[in-house]
Amino acid sequence: MATSQFFMPSQNILGAGALDEGLAQVAGLGFKKALIVTDGALAKLGIAQTVADKLAAKGVEAAVFDGVQPNPTVGNVEAGLAKLRESGADFVISLGGGSSHDCAKAVALVAANGGNIADYEGLNKSKKPQLTLVAINTTAGTASEMTRFTIITDEARHVKMAIVDSHVTPTLSINDSGLMAGMPAALTAATGMDALTHAVEAYVSTIANP
Repeated sequence: MATSQFFMPSQNILGAGALDEGLAQVAGLGFKKALIVTDGALAKLGIAQTVADKLAAKGVEAAVFDGVQPNPTVGNVEAGLAKLRESGADFVISLGGGSSHDCAKAVALVAANGGNIADYEGLNKSKKPQLTLVAINTTAGTASEMTRFTIITDEARHVKMAIVDSHVTPTLSINDSGLMAGMPAALTAATGMDALTHAVEAYVSTIANP
C-alpha cells in the first residue's frame, strides 16, 4: 500500500473568542512588529485596526498593508514586500480570505528567501522557511490559511502561478466565528460553495489522501 502525506499548520484555533486566544499566543512568540496583510474593505471596516489594537495591548506593534486585491498579483506582492521592509516588521499576519492569505504567504516567502515570487513557481523551490506567518480568517472557503499552496497572478504573462511549498504553510491559523458573522449573505454563500467544492474535490480525486 502506498504511503501518503498530509500538510497543515502546527496549530489551528477555532470558535468564538479564537482571535483573542490566538493573539495572546502570538504575543508570546517574542516578535516585535507585525505586518498585517489585508484588503481595502477590511481596512475600511476597521477590522485590521482592531487586530492592530489588540496586538498593541499585548506589546506588539503592527503596520497594515491593505493593497491586496482579489486574485492577488505580483504587483500586490511587491508592494507588500516594500511595506514590510519600510515598517521593519519581523513577522506577518494575513487577515481576510484566500487572497489575503495567498499574498501574505508570498510576501513572507520572498522576504526570507530573496528574489521575486516568480522564482518559486512550482514545487518546493524555496531554500528557507518564510517569515513566521499567522493567518486570521474572515471567510470560510479556500482553506489557504492551512495549506502549502499560494496562487499569484503574473500580470506580465497573464497566468496564475501555483507556488506549492511546505515553507508557505502558516504557523498558526485563527478562525473566530465572530469575524465571519457579519459577512454579507452573498459572500457567505459564495465561500460556502467554495468550501463544498473543495470537499467534493477531495472525495472524487484519484490522488486524494486515503
